Amino acid sequence: MTLLNFAYKNISRDFKTYFFHFISCTFSVFVFFIFTNLTFHPALKVVDKDSTIGVILNLGLLISLLFSFVFILYSVNNFLKLRSRQFAILNIIGSTNKQFKRIIFYENGLISLGALICGTILGIVFSKFFLMIAETIIGGLNLYFYLPIKAMIFTLLLMGGLFLFISIIAPIVLRKKKIISLLKKEDEAESSYLPIVGLGVAIIIPILIYNRHSESLLMYPLYLLAFILVSYFIFNLLFVVYMFVMKHTKLKFKGAGLIKVSNFNYHIHTNLKTMAITMMLFTITLTSLIYIIGAPRNVEKTTQKILPYSLMYSALNKNIDDKEKANKIKETLKDYKGFKFLEVNYLKFSTPNRDVLISNSMYNKIAKYLKRKPVALKDHDYYMIGTDGKNVPKMGELMGKDLERHQINNNKGATSETIALSGYFTSVTVISDTKYERLSPQLENNRFFAYQFDDWKHYNDEPLAKQLNIDQDNDSLSSAYWYYTTEKLQRNIIAYVGSVLCISFLIGIASLTYSRLYSSAETEIKKYETMIRLGISKQTIKHALSSTIIWIFLLPFIVALMITWGIVIYLDQYTVISYYKIAMYCSLTYLLIEVGLYYLIKYKYQRKIFEVLYQQK
Repeated sequence: MTLLNFAYKNISRDFKTYFFHFISCTFSVFVFFIFTNLTFHPALKVVDKDSTIGVILNLGLLISLLFSFVFILYSVNNFLKLRSRQFAILNIIGSTNKQFKRIIFYENGLISLGALICGTILGIVFSKFFLMIAETIIGGLNLYFYLPIKAMIFTLLLMGGLFLFISIIAPIVLRKKKIISLLKKEDEAESSYLPIVGLGVAIIIPILIYNRHSESLLMYPLYLLAFILVSYFIFNLLFVVYMFVMKHTKLKFKGAGLIKVSNFNYHIHTNLKTMAITMMLFTITLTSLIYIIGAPRNVEKTTQKILPYSLMYSALNKNIDDKEKANKIKETLKDYKGFKFLEVNYLKFSTPNRDVLISNSMYNKIAKYLKRKPVALKDHDYYMIGTDGKNVPKMGELMGKDLERHQINNNKGATSETIALSGYFTSVTVISDTKYERLSPQLENNRFFAYQFDDWKHYNDEPLAKQLNIDQDNDSLSSAYWYYTTEKLQRNIIAYVGSVLCISFLIGIASLTYSRLYSSAETEIKKYETMIRLGISKQTIKHALSSTIIWIFLLPFIVALMITWGIVIYLDQYTVISYYKIAMYCSLTYLLIEVGLYYLIKYKYQRKIFEVLYQQK
């Protein structure tokens, strides 16, 4: 019998042992195929791969591939641990290290090949369904069903390469020395990760503190690593507090308390590691999903904050008769419902930056035009206007000195709301009409023209710009329509790609948790067999098993949800639109999904344990 035949018979005779690993691999191929199917769709042929949309699609593929790598590698690790006794016996009866590695390679290769075929077939079967979802979410695209030859080839090549790489490194997971120790693993205490974690924290935290103002990309992996290590410490501390409370309140000796504590403590370091990784994945997934789902909902409000007008025309070249073109635009649009026109005059300083002044009366006209609150300024007062729609502006040092020379030094407040296209000005300062009149002869007088009408979301200004020879070099016509449509398409694609990824991650996290429980099921069964002989009831064992799942699955989720809300509250002061309402809806959705996954894992795990325990009895 060849080693390949031996590996095949191992899988066919004991497929239940390989089933979970096979499902994990198939799911990874399926998710990756869904993205490649969209990326290579004929409707997206016009998309430049270097454009924002192209980058989003490619980034989705990359994240999906990385997710598959981590997910499958973790699955392989647990799968090999589950079969450690079989490998140990093979090693004892005389299999060489080379034969041992080839058996593992062949087994992983056969499972990977089956997963590639099944995952791709499932992807083709459900491709129309996911394209319909994508078409509904993205909008504006006809994502019809097509035979995804390129997607199939791309999936087979990339995922096949990934599986081949994992099959090659899989034997490294179980070394010869490790196999013999795993043969009697239930008799050995787990090694503590605390010394390694403590050393890692002692090294990384000072580096992060010293480089806290650094914008280097190399800092982000360190932040992530520090987050995981600190999480490990936090969960370790929580368990210590839990043990203290159980001991000193004598709750440990009530009901299944003693079993619950010892059950978690038996695999404490593996459990803490699982909790830290799970919490990190939950935090990333929950936070990402809030902003991914919220992005398309806020396009209209964001557009109005970035460009508060339907159209904005300005001449950059002084030789252009901007007044004439502005009037032609006005004549073209005057019959549109809700049409309004405004000429905005301002003074510009003779500096490379576009620092400008507008009069109090001019600002109040704009405020009335945009339905904002007016301001009343005296000669020494000034009022700051936002330039990017996000941040409340502050007076620059040089600008402050210029105004100080003209005795304008009393700050009457500021607003983040813009009066022009975001980034069009460097700073905008409102001053009294009297001061404006005095400074007018000393500074450059300039203007732009604003147009407002109701149906701006469907107005394509391209024919108008072409008719008036507006080339965006000598003069410009900025349109809220183009920002809205482009941004909406980009955000909808992000919403689709991100939602599929986040849901995949949530399923993956639940799968990783179950994989961790499943890998230790054999040890748990032996332990509970002894307990049953001592008279422990089935209900008590149920409570003990549920307690472990709560520790390693629900608790990380609750902590992750708290961290997510902290991130949302912090970032809300920097975002154009508030995400509180969306975060609330997402949190409730997360809770429902999490409770559902908890009961599913609980049911599957308890059934796995009880099938053996009470079948034998």
